[in-house]
Amino acid sequence: MKVSNKEFEKQLLKYLQFKGIDISIQLADGKIIHLNKNRSFDKGYIINYTKKGVEEKIPIKSVTKAEFYIA
Repeated sequence: MKVSNKEFEKQLLKYLQFKGIDISIQLADGKIIHLNKNRSFDKGYIINYTKKGVEEKIPIKSVTKAEFYIA
């Protein structure tokens, strides 16, 4: 289903809040990132933590695709 950019961002932000959902995102450059359960959102950025505990700030505007998994 194709949705507008604004609607896509709104849906993604909604699902980021649910810690029980595994989320993988694809960026505009083709890179795929599997988001940590302790992810959050702040001022246009998805805050993600790598396995080593390093904070990653991902601009929401760079996300082109998201996949959601319920374990």
